[in-house]
Amino acid sequence: MNSNDKRNFAGGIWHGGILAIGNSLVRPTTVISALIVQLTGSTIWVGGLSTVLTVAGTLPQIFVARWLEPKKRKMPYLMLAIYLRVASWGVLAWMIHAIGAEQPNLIAWALIILLAVFYAGGGLGNIPFTDIIGKVIPLPRRGAFFGWRGALAGPLSVGAAMLAQRILANVEYPDNYAILFGLAAALLALASLGFWVIREPDSDVKDVRPQAWSAYWSDVARASLHLKPLVITELLTGFSLMALPFYVVYAKADLGAPLAAATGWYLIAQVGGGFVSNFLWARLVDRYDSRMMLFICAGVAAITPLLAIFVSQWGWEALIPIFFLAGSTFNGRRVGFQTMLLEVAPDAQRGTYAGINSLLSLPIAFLPLAAGALLKVISYPTLFIITALFVGLGAASTFWLPKGK
Repeated sequence: MNSNDKRNFAGGIWHGGILAIGNSLVRPTTVISALIVQLTGSTIWVGGLSTVLTVAGTLPQIFVARWLEPKKRKMPYLMLAIYLRVASWGVLAWMIHAIGAEQPNLIAWALIILLAVFYAGGGLGNIPFTDIIGKVIPLPRRGAFFGWRGALAGPLSVGAAMLAQRILANVEYPDNYAILFGLAAALLALASLGFWVIREPDSDVKDVRPQAWSAYWSDVARASLHLKPLVITELLTGFSLMALPFYVVYAKADLGAPLAAATGWYLIAQVGGGFVSNFLWARLVDRYDSRMMLFICAGVAAITPLLAIFVSQWGWEALIPIFFLAGSTFNGRRVGFQTMLLEVAPDAQRGTYAGINSLLSLPIAFLPLAAGALLKVISYPTLFIITALFVGLGAASTFWLPKGK
């Protein structure tokens, strides 16, 4: 790589690393799920929040892509999305501290609204992010890039998770959650410095008005057909996300886990799994291809809920390795599908392809809500078996994906 490529690589790695530290403090599947249980005691609320967050992060992308695609430079729009997210977490931290103990229902609704803003900012930022990374990171280095984005923050993320565990266990509610969200907001602002050092080249497009809607939807239809195998695999393997928010609820409801202490240990395990696995996923992508990496990742994800059923006989502590595997495969999905998307998307349509891919994958958003409703009539082990079956089909579907370039 030349000096400019190294600068861009380092800036992107810095952003991903520091962002991972902040995210490790407020994981939706551990900390936020535990907070929702604390506020409402409802599995439907846990599943519903996961659905709202995914919809908020996905639905705007297809419309934003049409508007941003003709822009030569996407960086200003990415920075706007980042600081929208910083603001939403900061406001939420203040509200939890100020009124969380007296008005839990109000905080539950504020949590949904402000986290929806946070995830909408992430969705809006995904379009310029995909295009910028496609321009500044050479193809042979993308597997390493996405792997090292997480791996840089590994030890620090584990340390942050350990800090979160101590805060949850030793600081009184609701200030323990307020501190976590406040720290996460500050870290996200710090992570944004990585993009200030990236030198984004102009896109090879004319900075003109967006396409007419009729022409744009025709392009969307063609791109959707191109993305069909990838989306099918995403949907099937996405069933792993159906069970993910409920492992911590299962531990409390069926295994008698102390919520604050268990959540802290599960968080450490999940972050640690993500850190350790990043090296493996990056190596598999660069040595073989995204398809092989996704097959292995989906296979592990299919086994994980079955292992959760088996090890639960030894108590809530035995679920700690389950969160390690869940963190590994969660990160693996991100590395594999981001890399595969960049492989199949034409250079001039990266933003549109990212938006279409997110939109077509939107049904995944409703799986946690469906799971929350199903848990009114089925057991947690039954839910985990259903999850394993669909994810196993997703592992098989990876053989339909195109081979890497």
